[in-house]
Amino acid sequence: MEQYQISLDDIERQNILGNEPIRYAFIDEFGGFGFDFSKPSTSKLFILCATIVKSEDLEELSQKIVGIRNKFFSKSEMKSSNIGSDDRRRTVILTDVLQLNFRSVLFIANKEDFYSSALTNYKQTFYKYMHKLLYETLYRVYPKLKIYADQLGDDEFRNGFKKYVENNRPKYNLLNDYDFNFVDSKDSNVVQLSDIIVGSIARHLNEPNAPNFLEILKGKIQHIEYFPNKGTPQNIPTDLAAKFDNQIYSLSYDLATSYIDKNCRSDDNEVRLRVGFLKILLFEVQNGNPFKYVTSNQIIGILNEYVDFKVTRDHLYRRIVAPLRDDKVIIASSNQGYKIPVNTDDIYTYLNQTNIIVSPMLHRIEICRDLIKTKTDNQLDVLDHIAYLKYKKYFD
Repeated sequence: MEQYQISLDDIERQNILGNEPIRYAFIDEFGGFGFDFSKPSTSKLFILCATIVKSEDLEELSQKIVGIRNKFFSKSEMKSSNIGSDDRRRTVILTDVLQLNFRSVLFIANKEDFYSSALTNYKQTFYKYMHKLLYETLYRVYPKLKIYADQLGDDEFRNGFKKYVENNRPKYNLLNDYDFNFVDSKDSNVVQLSDIIVGSIARHLNEPNAPNFLEILKGKIQHIEYFPNKGTPQNIPTDLAAKFDNQIYSLSYDLATSYIDKNCRSDDNEVRLRVGFLKILLFEVQNGNPFKYVTSNQIIGILNEYVDFKVTRDHLYRRIVAPLRDDKVIIASSNQGYKIPVNTDDIYTYLNQTNIIVSPMLHRIEICRDLIKTKTDNQLDVLDHIAYLKYKKYFD
């Protein structure tokens, strides 16, 4: 591992991160390495689920999971495979899961889309790379994180995997706050929770007639990372398909993802919140209803997981949405919330909302200007000031 030189910027960054709460991520997976899709047992999907919990909430969460396990699994290990195709039972179990205090980050890979790549040659390379993509996302969102993954392979593989994670994690954390280890799912209640979640998502994606468990769990899912990243909405309602404008959506999507790509490694809390905000909107447009707005309360509830201070509605608009728009990210808004635009109606809704606020203000400026010009026989035009020439041009 190359030697890393500590700089003054690193020390300042560490001071910022020092205030962040410690979180734990418990990871389980669905699918495996195989690429012989002619076999019914070979999954076309590989899914990782990280269940995120704050350190102070871990014990309570674990105890409540025990209650769910005792209630539905006769005190044995909670496993999605034990629920199988009993969707009614799964729905009832998830109803109880939704009451728990956690967030999830998902990584979903469609193996058919990279069938001819080098990732299909070696099992170790495949697992390391898939996990690396998830961990990069986790480390960016949560500056202080301890990761526990369900056991993979033999001791030799696990030791090599741990070394790989250590070598590819952020190097600037002076306090070594990024920990990684394997754990047997039998000994971890939260890994068992991840098993239920990842199995339910897989059930929805693999079985067209199964309930939309992704929609059921949506309130608990912080982010979904797709590989390869397709970027297209998954659930355009049939009756609204004609209203979807791919030009508007593609432009808005590209601007949002470009901002994320440029700023995802920032340690500035405000920038992290903006990245998180865009990921929330992208999650809804890609996995939920692309025509639906995400309410301010929903957004604030998720963003408050990112930082150790309280995000308010005023903070959301002034410090998150407004700077993003200044940075040329197109965000639609209405009294229902915020969204990634998917047609001109979304744009006009935003413009109309803005016009309701801006138009009366401009009218008052015009009244003020005209009164002063009249009183001074047109000798004084307050809009001649260099700061207001754009308004003068508008009115003239």
